[in-house]
Amino acid sequence: MANPIITLTTDFGLHDAFVGIMKGVMLQIHSKVKIIDICHNISPHNILEASYIIGSAYSYFPKKTIHVIVIDPGVGSERKPIIALTDDYYFVAPDNGVLSYVYHQECNTRVFHITEKKYFRSSISTTFHGRDLFAPVGAWLATGVPPEEFGQEIINYKKFDVPQPVFLQANFYEFKIIHIDHFGNLITSIQKEFFQKNLSNGPGRGFLLEISDRKIRQLSPHFASLQKGAEIGAIIGSSGHIEIFSYQNRADQLLGVHAGDTGKIKFI
Repeated sequence: MANPIITLTTDFGLHDAFVGIMKGVMLQIHSKVKIIDICHNISPHNILEASYIIGSAYSYFPKKTIHVIVIDPGVGSERKPIIALTDDYYFVAPDNGVLSYVYHQECNTRVFHITEKKYFRSSISTTFHGRDLFAPVGAWLATGVPPEEFGQEIINYKKFDVPQPVFLQANFYEFKIIHIDHFGNLITSIQKEFFQKNLSNGPGRGFLLEISDRKIRQLSPHFASLQKGAEIGAIIGSSGHIEIFSYQNRADQLLGVHAGDTGKIKFI
């Protein structure tokens, strides 16, 4: 590949040497590859959060970028390492559902079970496949080795349904907090398309969103439209999801909620 780019997304954090070691392994194989960090602060073992993060980020990179994702609570077990190939991108990851948001967004995806050991490091640790398997495979892809050379194509790869609002009763839908960002904003499972469709179909073209003990009845045009402090609002965020926020404050702490908690929305 000309001017290859590899991105890294992990739950390794930056306290230890894991991320740097992976970069060193890749540069040993392809010294001219450009390595870009997407995120290393995924909550440990949080596959849903990681899937949302990579699903929000991957398409902003040039075509043929190789995305290496290592959120791998099953490291060393029988779970498969895979390469996923879409029309424009490559993904190297464990087969544990972490690519579910990618699968949801892409129409044409092929998945290969990585089995060809000549593309691994010579010694494979049972605790650090990021170094010994995923990093070298990503680097060999960057040299131009086609996905078919790493193993056979499979169709029984793992994926979960991307969280969607669930109809309850009395025109209420239950939504989930799928991620809390660095600012304490709550990213919900309400996507822009779902919201706009149901808003236009509502009798009064309004909505009522309930989270914790708060009620929100309108979207904010921007963060600064709220008063600084304890006020809570909703906005369509940059990833295309409804976000719940507090201006220059943490909505998660104000509301006492965590990722995985739920709220309700009704279109009226």
